[in-house]
Amino acid sequence: NEKVEKKKREAAAVPVPVPKGPMPLPLVGNMVHIKPFGRRPFAYNIADMADDYGDIFSLRVDLLASADHDGVPPIFITDPSIVQELVQREKEFPKMWTSNANKTISFLGGKGLFTSSTTDREWQTARPLMSKPFNEVKLKAYFDIIVDKSERYVQQLEHRVSRGGGGKTLISELNEWNSCFTFDTVMEASLGTDLKNLEALGEGKPLDPFLPAFRKAFRMNFKFNKGWQLKHYLNYFENKRQLEEFKGCVQTMFDRLESLVEDTRNGVIGSKQSVLYSLLCDESPATNEKVRLANVKNHLVTLMVAGHETTAATIGFCMYFLAKNPECQARAREEARRVMGSKGYLEYKDAGKLTYITACLRETLRIFSAVAMLQRYSPKDTTVQGRDGTEYTIPAGSMLYVVLRGLHTRKEDWGDEPLEWNPERFMDEDLIKKRHPHSYYPFGFAMRSCVGQFFAIWEARVCLALMLNKFDLEVPESYKFEAVRGMGPAPFPADLALMMAPREDQIVSSRARGCFPAPSTPAGDVSGDAQMPVPPAAASSDVRIFFGSNVGACEELATSIQQYLRKLGLNPACVKPLDELVVDGGDFSAGKTVIVTSTYNGFPPDNARVFESWLKDPAASGGRWKDAPIAICGVGNSQWHATFHKFPNFVEAKLKEYGAEAILPALKLDVSKEWDEEFEEWLGRLGGELTGAGNDSLPSPVTGRGNRLAVQLVQEEDAELMGVETLPELFKSSASTFNAREIKVLENRELQYGDSERSTRHVELSLPKGMEYRCGDHLAIRPFSSKDLVDQALAVLRLGGDEWVVAALQDCSSGRKARVRSRNVLRFLDLTVVPTKSELLQLAAMCPCPPEMFQLKRLAENRDEDRTTLEVLQQFKSLQLSLDAFCAFFPLLKVRYYSIASRGNSPTCKICVGVVDYTTSTGRRHKGASSGMLQQLKEGDSVFGYVPHLSSDFRLRMDVPIIMVGPGTGIAPFMGFLEERERAASEKASEEDKEALLFFGCRSAAQDDIYKEELRRFQRVGALTHCFSAFSRDQPEKVYVQHLIVEQKDLVWRLLQAGAVVYVCGDAAKMAPDVRAAFRQVVSHFAASESAATDYMERMHEDKRYLEDVWG
Repeated sequence: NEKVEKKKREAAAVPVPVPKGPMPLPLVGNMVHIKPFGRRPFAYNIADMADDYGDIFSLRVDLLASADHDGVPPIFITDPSIVQELVQREKEFPKMWTSNANKTISFLGGKGLFTSSTTDREWQTARPLMSKPFNEVKLKAYFDIIVDKSERYVQQLEHRVSRGGGGKTLISELNEWNSCFTFDTVMEASLGTDLKNLEALGEGKPLDPFLPAFRKAFRMNFKFNKGWQLKHYLNYFENKRQLEEFKGCVQTMFDRLESLVEDTRNGVIGSKQSVLYSLLCDESPATNEKVRLANVKNHLVTLMVAGHETTAATIGFCMYFLAKNPECQARAREEARRVMGSKGYLEYKDAGKLTYITACLRETLRIFSAVAMLQRYSPKDTTVQGRDGTEYTIPAGSMLYVVLRGLHTRKEDWGDEPLEWNPERFMDEDLIKKRHPHSYYPFGFAMRSCVGQFFAIWEARVCLALMLNKFDLEVPESYKFEAVRGMGPAPFPADLALMMAPREDQIVSSRARGCFPAPSTPAGDVSGDAQMPVPPAAASSDVRIFFGSNVGACEELATSIQQYLRKLGLNPACVKPLDELVVDGGDFSAGKTVIVTSTYNGFPPDNARVFESWLKDPAASGGRWKDAPIAICGVGNSQWHATFHKFPNFVEAKLKEYGAEAILPALKLDVSKEWDEEFEEWLGRLGGELTGAGNDSLPSPVTGRGNRLAVQLVQEEDAELMGVETLPELFKSSASTFNAREIKVLENRELQYGDSERSTRHVELSLPKGMEYRCGDHLAIRPFSSKDLVDQALAVLRLGGDEWVVAALQDCSSGRKARVRSRNVLRFLDLTVVPTKSELLQLAAMCPCPPEMFQLKRLAENRDEDRTTLEVLQQFKSLQLSLDAFCAFFPLLKVRYYSIASRGNSPTCKICVGVVDYTTSTGRRHKGASSGMLQQLKEGDSVFGYVPHLSSDFRLRMDVPIIMVGPGTGIAPFMGFLEERERAASEKASEEDKEALLFFGCRSAAQDDIYKEELRRFQRVGALTHCFSAFSRDQPEKVYVQHLIVEQKDLVWRLLQAGAVVYVCGDAAKMAPDVRAAFRQVVSHFAASESAATDYMERMHEDKRYLEDVWG
């Protein structure tokens, strides 16, 4: 393949201009050829031109050209190789909502998620807030709503058929029915309000006013978006009437939006988990800003229109194709009935098994994509390469349009009859592998892909499954199928009407409508304790688990594996990021290695990039894997076909090449489908192999929480248990075996000032003898639950707090136990933990009250991420748990790590603590267990803590310049660095020190410019040579440390050229990637090429000149 590609590149050494389409006419250009205002979607007319003018061509269509670059014609693309370049060079080809047509549409949509440019700050702010509620995991929370709305829709159709005589009945207005169904579904899922349009349509009542108003306004928008114009005088009275009607529709739209916003603000609809509440109140993780209030309505328009019209169109087209193809309809029905089984309804775990119905929907989207064209922009002159190797020049200012009808119907990828509907195209793996990986993008691509695509597919397939169980679908003889511009931006099947006949063999649901049962897992299997077999031999485990994860999913799975193996008597040595595998090293054949990793746009996760580079180098890693037992779990999404499991596959191939031996076949999860059972089955097989049970898979329950206490209430007359050491006695007799020791507080002061409502504490502590640290180390603090939480737990348990309890760690092999008061036992537990689904099901199984049991099962399917286990126990009062059973649901509080903010080799230690303090959606005030505890300490009080000895390169170097980046409490280690430099400067005043540059960031100079006096002192004595502070909220445009790094590029580059080491401390999710990008931008500015910049940054990482101490 590489040789073929090389020949293509050589043959196309000289770029050529983009070919032109048909000859444009004077004044109108190619408008007459694309027919933009005709009944047929004009993108289909453009797609037809590809047969004559090739896979890339330009047209003179001013409507689609950039409004900022007159004379640069738009370019139309159907070549998947060029699409691949647009995906891979995404930053070079952003979506810019700047065409003349865009500006017209923006009259209604404003700067909504769909109707804005990638470079717009508003889009960057809103995108993560609107994406998070619709990811694959969140679908579980919406599933009951989808099922409920689907059942209501089918019930309305049953009423229609019944009114038609009960036999085969013509159902017209199916587009309207589908729109009402999808509109009601997305509105209840995202806004928490049931608009009941389905019922209104069924009863002949008016629909929600937004729908008809938007449709009419959209149709009239091109005519009146600029108000009254000279041309309107040609038909004065009619145009005057229409203009008033248009204005009335627009006003109705925005009045409805206003009412939804106000109802959400006042708590009438929705909750704090709703999309609208998030848009109104939450800060974006991308920009740390809230969505501008003036723009909330624009995003709401996107949600209300694109969130339902496109799905409604897809369902309509798919219904037509199923009706037209009885064999396919029968196969889809058989699948739906098989998956539902005798129970007659769908559960969450069922929907992922509807593979053929999903293929029908994907094939429908191939021919009639919900979005006709994908828009991109080239800000500078560049080139792209076609599938045949030809290089095409793309002028600066060009609008590029991927014409999906053309891309999705190329014979090279889709066969000789590409417009023939055939779901096998998405069932046959050979057909999938043969076509170009970038030949299918019905929901867009890369960062501008549709945020609701997973919701849409789930919604459509559930609806169709329930409908096919009830009805036979037929196309009336008189019906003429035609795809037309629809009620909104999506194409629709014109005037869709089908014959529906009730099936006599339909499966009747075994539950009452609106009653959602818990999954079918037997209650006793949830914890697995009773059924878990004892392994052949309890093992001191030589298993190590490593993960690669950007958003935490793989880390959670890795932890689940660890917890499960512990149940089997194994004790994995570690659960660490893949990059730490490189640091740990060793001979991997001596133990067993489990790897869980995902991929990100084809690249490794951030915490696996060092591992990837190391694995590519046979000299560094190859010899260590000979005969090494490995198990690999890859996590991916098949919707991204081009990069599906790219990194897990790379890891598997390399380890196999180096001679590693698979413990069992690698698991490749597809999170676009139901995957829980597949993971649990694999986990059971892994347990069987590791414990010696061989191929006999051990039961693999949903793992519970590790690190738990086993407790027993002690009666005063029980002499044996009353003889167990108390906790203080145990600490005294076994002091050398405990890490944590008592540490005295010397000082605790507030660093925030002015009218700040937040709290950041400077805490200075006196370390016990023998507890030493170096610059860059951390202090681990052992937190305890607050008195208020402990009192609440005691009330739930109906205990007084002074009862004696003997407690021991469940998974502790030392056998140590201690006698302690019940109140103090509870202080060790994390009483703010949120229950898992399996734990809620366990509680349901233990609940003696049937109504409360049902509510708990329902809660398990619709978990509230803010509702703690303690709050659940307070609500469901029939649950009367023993103390031991209570402790099983609450893990021990974990130690918290704080970067030490003082120089090394000192008997005292300083830390900087950002206090966590907020109110949850349930009304509970949440204070961080550790930060809240530290906030309350006074001089002379004690805490328990220790200095962990971690392998780290985050150490101060005195022989080179240093660049420090530490916004907020991320400044902490650098206070220690600067103290160290201050001491060194005083000891060798005659010697010139290396430069030290600090980038610090906070919200406001008037509130949280912490340590400003200390930093001034460091500058006076020369320990700090340059200091730049970013105050994000002191000006209209927010400024962060990454902006200052780029602004000071000349200074930064000079220090880098002098061998400077870069230290970054703070937030891992947003700040660290943005800072890396800023340094990359600086290097790119001075480097000879982009590849040279990439090499420079990689060398900095390899040479340990770019170091991070970041947290999630």
